[in-house]
Amino acid sequence: MQSVVIILLTLSTVVVLLHRRIEIGHSMLVGSLLLQLLSWSAPEVFLTAIGKTLRSFNTWEILGALYFVMCLEIQLRTSGLLDDVMAAARSRLLSDKLLLAGMPAFLGFLPSLGGALFSAPMVENASRRYAMTPEDKSTVNFWFRHIWEFVNPIMPGLLLLSQVTRFPLAVLILEMAPFTVASIVIGWFFCLMRLREKTVPEEITVDSGGEDRNSVRRKGLHALALTAGPILVNIFLVIAFHLPASAAMALVVGVMAIILRQGSGEIKKMLIHGLDRKLLWGIGSVLLFQQVLQDTGALSGVVDLLRSSMISPLIITGILTFVTGILTGTSGGFVAVSMPVVVALAPGNLAAVVVGFVIGTAGQMLSPMHLCILVTCEYFHSNFVRSLAPVAVMELFLAGLLILRYSIF
Repeated sequence: MQSVVIILLTLSTVVVLLHRRIEIGHSMLVGSLLLQLLSWSAPEVFLTAIGKTLRSFNTWEILGALYFVMCLEIQLRTSGLLDDVMAAARSRLLSDKLLLAGMPAFLGFLPSLGGALFSAPMVENASRRYAMTPEDKSTVNFWFRHIWEFVNPIMPGLLLLSQVTRFPLAVLILEMAPFTVASIVIGWFFCLMRLREKTVPEEITVDSGGEDRNSVRRKGLHALALTAGPILVNIFLVIAFHLPASAAMALVVGVMAIILRQGSGEIKKMLIHGLDRKLLWGIGSVLLFQQVLQDTGALSGVVDLLRSSMISPLIITGILTFVTGILTGTSGGFVAVSMPVVVALAPGNLAAVVVGFVIGTAGQMLSPMHLCILVTCEYFHSNFVRSLAPVAVMELFLAGLLILRYSIF
């Protein structure tokens, strides 16, 4: 029982710090130190955990992957490719319903904090021919941005999940791919299929910088290929050749540097600015917390208590990850806080990992701490609760699919 109290106090402290918008790196470091103190472990245990974390290949694998993700984002942003894609979209290259879903989904490939704000203007533009409330627009922008959470190997939450559970990314992606497909279908059915055109649609403006529409479209197709291509190639390399995510991303960034004809000065600037201190420090602190959790032995009491209860491990997993998802509002947050417990409770159980990640993702999608929904509601001046109500219904359908697949009950 003592271990249970220690874990609860530690996790509660971390969640409170995250709720107060303290950086995840600082929060997890405080959690590691508190865990060390409450478990009455010798200081050498904490120092040993630091050494193990720094010497671990897995630590540098995930940090390297995230670093090259930041480099790719810089390449796409500074080259003007994203601007060209948006200009082509504004010229109505695709149907308006496809644009409504496609732009947040496309920009959702890149894991930037609060990135829903980038696609919001595109949703606003494409929505003008339909009778949509601000809440409708917010739901579309928010939902379709996050459909890749289960399959995109450059998502921090998925990368961290692979490291914590020791399941290869390719295995996790193939197992969870049906939930991305289901997210697209459910989103189309609930958000887009019911839309009705206005009697007199608003005029849709196109800002093409003086270029004719055909020229904008050609540039847009070229930019779309160069923007989506690297991400799709990265997914292919991870799944087909089982390359480490860091190696696949490094290869993609190197090829893009050649294609974009980056000079030595541009490459140097990219490599420097790619060092996102907050993100890398956050992930490093999460890995340290995981190591301290193991080395102090604080996890064993919690696992024994949960195992002695007559509740299915999958149900315990779902409750734990859903609550932490709501409380943290980030995939990295709920994976860091809850998945080590899940792994200890059901070691080597892929179903438990998938259940935990899908339900935890549902929790963070419904969290008032999720930055994407906050910036989306602010942009569209929409009601927070009414914007999330359809999201809750859609998440229930995903949970139903989960129950059918793994027979949780």
